[in-house]
Amino acid sequence: MALFLILVAATTSRGASGGASVPAAPGPDRVVTKTQLGERVLSEGSEGPDVRTLQSILEARGYGPLEVTGRFDAATASAVRRFQAEAGLQADGVVGPQTRPTLLALMRVRRATWYGPGLYGNRTTCGQTLRRSTLGVAHRSLPCGTPVTFYHGGRFVTVSVIDRGPFRRGVEWDLTAATARALGMAATSRLRTIH
Repeated sequence: MALFLILVAATTSRGASGGASVPAAPGPDRVVTKTQLGERVLSEGSEGPDVRTLQSILEARGYGPLEVTGRFDAATASAVRRFQAEAGLQADGVVGPQTRPTLLALMRVRRATWYGPGLYGNRTTCGQTLRRSTLGVAHRSLPCGTPVTFYHGGRFVTVSVIDRGPFRRGVEWDLTAATARALGMAATSRLRTIH
């Protein structure tokens, strides 16, 4: 009986409680999308999820209006040049090793936890059914659907607000377990965020 209770506690605890770590990644039929800014140099003509992340950061900080398409176009190059000029960098419209860390500094450091086990199958405040593969985040006041970009452990992930929370003082974000996995986050952590 005691072993059963320990197993139940481990599978239903939350990262914030110091309980079990984030469950293993989903099987091959479910893919968790990771969006990374990466190490490659981004310039006009580049395409991919790292460009989408760059555009999200620039748009959120007022360097738009930008369409977040994943394609580094003339509007993205112009926004990068404006950002570089304001940051005192060489304004060449190229995101390389000098621009990347300055972009990261735009993102605020906040505490986050994760949730999911024990709640799968329930509806979120925004109307989705929470599943093991659900990518999203809970926030106390941001409107449902608001895109939020997170950075932790060298990884970027952009997800939408899908629920309300967290309900713990000093914690601003409550990530779904799938989002936490995508970021490599196993417990309550400090991460960078922008919305």
